[in-house]
Amino acid sequence: MLGVFVNAMVVLVLGLLGSLVGHRFPKKTQDSIMKFLPLCVIAVGIKSALEGNVIVMIGSIVIGLIIGEAINIEDKLDKFTNFLMKKFVKGQDENFAEGFISASLIFCVGSMAILGAIDAGVKGNNEILFTKSLMDGITAFFLAATFGKGVAFSALPVFLYQGLMVFLSGFLLPIFTPEVAGNLSGTGGVIIIAICLSMLKLVDFKIANSMPAIFIPIIYGAILQFI
Repeated sequence: MLGVFVNAMVVLVLGLLGSLVGHRFPKKTQDSIMKFLPLCVIAVGIKSALEGNVIVMIGSIVIGLIIGEAINIEDKLDKFTNFLMKKFVKGQDENFAEGFISASLIFCVGSMAILGAIDAGVKGNNEILFTKSLMDGITAFFLAATFGKGVAFSALPVFLYQGLMVFLSGFLLPIFTPEVAGNLSGTGGVIIIAICLSMLKLVDFKIANSMPAIFIPIIYGAILQFI
């Protein structure tokens, strides 16, 4: 769990640091960062999306959205973020929910989160998670400069999600063929692109409702194991 703990702490510390010093950047600089950072993350999303099977990716997104809309994850997550804000943040922070949800998804939907957790759980190798921690920390700092403390609180889902993957690593290892890993990465890449387009205010997605899509390639891979 060392890699999981380090990843969560890096997001927490650099997220808080970004929220504290971000306002010291000139407004012009903040606007430029907000415009270019999502474009950089989109590039990561496109690279990931190209790794997956298009049919599996489309099926995962559609099935995931059907499940997410039925459960209404977005509404439940909004209530949870409002609870966190009232409990731990003084005053009102209009960007808290967007920062928390966007950062949580960016840090959790990529294949590095699961592959790193499996490596840590099965082999005791935290190298992938340490690399991910560096990438997440830089992203958290600049996201928090715009979205505030909500980004830092994304450390909680990062810890819980990756910790669960470490716990389940023995079960997941046989399922994670290169094909499954590619489909997971591809599906996550599409969601990352959607997050960034939403951050740029180009579209209005209920991003949280797409969360179940991440697990569909894993379920698909598990089914293939038994056919």
